[in-house]
Amino acid sequence: MKTFLIFLLLLPPSLGIMKMIQIYGKVTYGQFLVVYPFPANCSEGCFNLDYCILSWKTPNESCYHYSYLDRPDTITVVETGKEENSTVAFKTILIGTACPISYTEMDFKMTVPSGDTYSWKKTGNLWNLNGCRDGWKRFDRTDGVSVCMKTFYSSERIYRWIARENCKTIGTDQIGVASIMESIWIRVQNLSSLFSCQSLECFEHWELDHDHS
Repeated sequence: MKTFLIFLLLLPPSLGIMKMIQIYGKVTYGQFLVVYPFPANCSEGCFNLDYCILSWKTPNESCYHYSYLDRPDTITVVETGKEENSTVAFKTILIGTACPISYTEMDFKMTVPSGDTYSWKKTGNLWNLNGCRDGWKRFDRTDGVSVCMKTFYSSERIYRWIARENCKTIGTDQIGVASIMESIWIRVQNLSSLFSCQSLECFEHWELDHDHS
């Protein structure tokens, strides 16, 4: 029988319960890690730090924390056996009060202070986090830089500098287009916004009156 530990932090009902789900596993990819100086409290330390989304205690008793602020960094975790003496702990939100029967039945998702969520994707005994908030699209550019994109619709005229300030309030910035794929994706998002308009006037003046960040 596989063992996993749960640490609890009660949040408002709308947010659920924050937990650290600890299993035997290791990080196989994750470039931006933070060395935590108290390995005996590795997962507990992550639990109490807002920026921490994952902890890893290695077989040699080192402790590493991974931050969602280092987006869009990819993190890959693989399940291991108890004999390797390596543990990882996912910070996640569980809606409701019942404890899960098994961690394999859980969707690991973390809600950050801004209200955004980050979700892990499970494939077999692997978990992957692509570094982007849920609802954002990741693009890996040819210069080695990865970006997360999302378009925002405004029903009123908005100047570029105001749009940029709006982006900064959610920890982002306006960004240019670096590929045909990015351009096509943005165009598709913009066309989707058009269908939310309720009048022909909104449709006719969309390109002039609206900016997207």
